[in-house]
Amino acid sequence: MTALIFDVANVIVDWDPMRALAGAVPDEVANDFLAAEVFWELNARTDAGMPLADAVVEMDDQAPHLVDVYRVYLERFPLTVSGPIAGTAEVIGELLAAGVRCYGLSNWAKENFNIARRANPVIDDLADVIVSGEVGLAKPDPEIFRYALDRFETRGDETLVIDDPQGNPATAAEVGLGTVLFTSAAQLRDELVRLRLL
Repeated sequence: MTALIFDVANVIVDWDPMRALAGAVPDEVANDFLAAEVFWELNARTDAGMPLADAVVEMDDQAPHLVDVYRVYLERFPLTVSGPIAGTAEVIGELLAAGVRCYGLSNWAKENFNIARRANPVIDDLADVIVSGEVGLAKPDPEIFRYALDRFETRGDETLVIDDPQGNPATAAEVGLGTVLFTSAAQLRDELVRLRLL
């Protein structure tokens, strides 16, 4: 392996949608909203390039009883990111010092990815970062992994994807990339030592 591709949410930065709603709406309302299939459908579509303003219109059309909560969620979205995942920046620093090429591949709306960048500046140390909302492709679509291989000028058999379970690492494996399921920076570092990347 000569190249690593890092997910961002819950690998590099700590993301939890509940934080946007906590204290702003009753807990029961927040729980119902985040359990609603329409929220996750629109989240996937904004990850794949739909503008957030269009998502509000869609929410109003499909679930008008949730649109006000959705507006609160979007207005308070910066609160969803609490900061860096402990230790990941240090692991990336070690990899870069060892000459390993490191990239990012994130499911994220294009309008607010700057929030992730501010939460963990190590993102800007990566050689390149693909933001799904900017390219109109999102995981688990296998095409985004093929796109990544082409853009990063690497091959599947020499590339390792570091992702959390929600990032669908199985799809990366289907495209021929190696995968590591991320649970903590310590676990990741141990795996990279085992693979002789550190």
